[in-house]
Amino acid sequence: MTDSDGEEDELDLQQQQQQRQAAATQRQAAARARQQEEEQVEASASSYTAEAAAQHGAPAASHREVQHRQAVAPPHSAAAADASEPDMGQAWKMGLGGVVALAAFAGLGFLGHRIFKSKTVTDAVAGVQQTIQSRGLAKEAQTRLNEFMSTLRNMSTADLSAKNLGDEGFAYVVDALSFNDRCVAADFSKNGIGSAGAGQLCQVLTNNEGLKTLLLDTNALGDEGAAMLAATLAGGSRITNLNLSGNNIGDAGAKALAEMLKTNTTLEVLELNGNVIDLEGATALAQALTHNTSLKTLGISDNYVQTEGAKVLADALKENSTLQELYIKGNELGDEGVQALCEALKGHKELKALDFGNNSMGKQGAYALADLLRGSTSVTDVNINMNDVGDDGAFQLAASIKDNRSLKLLDVGGNNIAEQGAKALAAALKGNEELRSLELSYNPIGAEGAKAFAEIIKYDMKLEVLGMGWCKVGNGDGVKAVADMLMYNQTIRRLDLRGNGLGNDGAIWFSRGFKEHANEALRELELGYNEIKDEGACALAQALKANPDGAPKEFKINSNYITKFGQVALTEALDMVYDMAKKEITITF
Repeated sequence: MTDSDGEEDELDLQQQQQQRQAAATQRQAAARARQQEEEQVEASASSYTAEAAAQHGAPAASHREVQHRQAVAPPHSAAAADASEPDMGQAWKMGLGGVVALAAFAGLGFLGHRIFKSKTVTDAVAGVQQTIQSRGLAKEAQTRLNEFMSTLRNMSTADLSAKNLGDEGFAYVVDALSFNDRCVAADFSKNGIGSAGAGQLCQVLTNNEGLKTLLLDTNALGDEGAAMLAATLAGGSRITNLNLSGNNIGDAGAKALAEMLKTNTTLEVLELNGNVIDLEGATALAQALTHNTSLKTLGISDNYVQTEGAKVLADALKENSTLQELYIKGNELGDEGVQALCEALKGHKELKALDFGNNSMGKQGAYALADLLRGSTSVTDVNINMNDVGDDGAFQLAASIKDNRSLKLLDVGGNNIAEQGAKALAAALKGNEELRSLELSYNPIGAEGAKAFAEIIKYDMKLEVLGMGWCKVGNGDGVKAVADMLMYNQTIRRLDLRGNGLGNDGAIWFSRGFKEHANEALRELELGYNEIKDEGACALAQALKANPDGAPKEFKINSNYITKFGQVALTEALDMVYDMAKKEITITF
């Protein structure tokens, strides 16, 4: 071996050592890189663990514990390096889970289908039931409508009020009046009939010659329905009595009816109460009265006529001589309007009824009315309820009716008439055997006023209705006089003594007369709002037991201070009355 060959071997050996050192250096660098990467992962895990512990309240691992775990951590193996490779056991589990999930999904689908199908069947059954029910109701409604038609065809007077007919039902039923000469009076009030129903009625009326009374009050005809009827009646009709009250008829409807009145020669009664007729409509009706020669009764109460409308109507009445009854309450006429009408009606020799109630009428209006009534032999009904004529007005009215023997109804309730006015009216009415109804309620006539009327009613009158509610009769001489009157009177059917402060004492006094009265005509007795307690109730119960033949058909003793004890006493008395006199009594507590 030469020196050169030795040197070459030495160089090769050095190169191999350098290569081995370089490889070792690379391996150390790679190890350090892996260690740094692992430290970063551990640091991230430690940070996440600390955050989770902070959120859930668990203590975070300290830095020393992390270092300890790193120190004892096993070295990375080939298995760890191959952790990303799939595990067959885990795959099998995942597959089995998928099969279970698919089965569950299929089960939910089947269940949903059954629920949907069940709901569909339920809806179908409900629909069938609703159809059956609808058909049943329709059949029942058809039966009722046919019964109503039969009534119209076979009865001379048909009361079909408040049957909830509506336009459709009415249009079906009213056809029974076509070519019908049997039914002369039909009441279709309170049925919700509108203009559509009115149109059908008008068609029927052209083929009817028997109907004379047609009641359509409290419906919804409006101006349109009123105009339809007006056009039909203007062409000729046998109807003599037409009631269109409470139908929301305004000036336009009133004008149409006024035009009808100018040519109609059969209508005798027209009622338009409770509508919305103002000055314009009132003026049209007034002008029609100057042409009309058949109308005897005009009802225009509770509208908006007011003073100016009353004056226009008064001017027309000066030219009209056929009107006999005027009902015009609740129109704010005032004294001036009442005076104008009373002056115009002086020429109506056959005047029978006047209703000026609730018209802000004072003593001046009462003077005008008294002047109209003075010497009259035709007026039978006078109503000035709820005005304010006072004692002065009462004096004037008393003087005007003193010699009147035609008066049958007098209503002066709510006029602030006190004791002296009451005495004057009582003296004027003494011996009047024609008067049948006397309303004095809501006047402070007191015990003396009550005594004055009780004295004249006891023997000298044939009064059937006496209203003396809220008149301050009291529990002494006033109620004693009324009880004495009841003991001897034989004609009173209805007696109203509400709100008079009778108390137990007054009830006991009244029961004495009630116990001995022989008036079998008594049908209604009202003793409500009188502060009666159990003692008074027991006294009244004893009176009923002692006089079963004189027991009223309706006994109203509501709004008192009667407990169960007093109610039981009265109820037992009514049972005894039924056993002894076979009379059924309705009592209201």
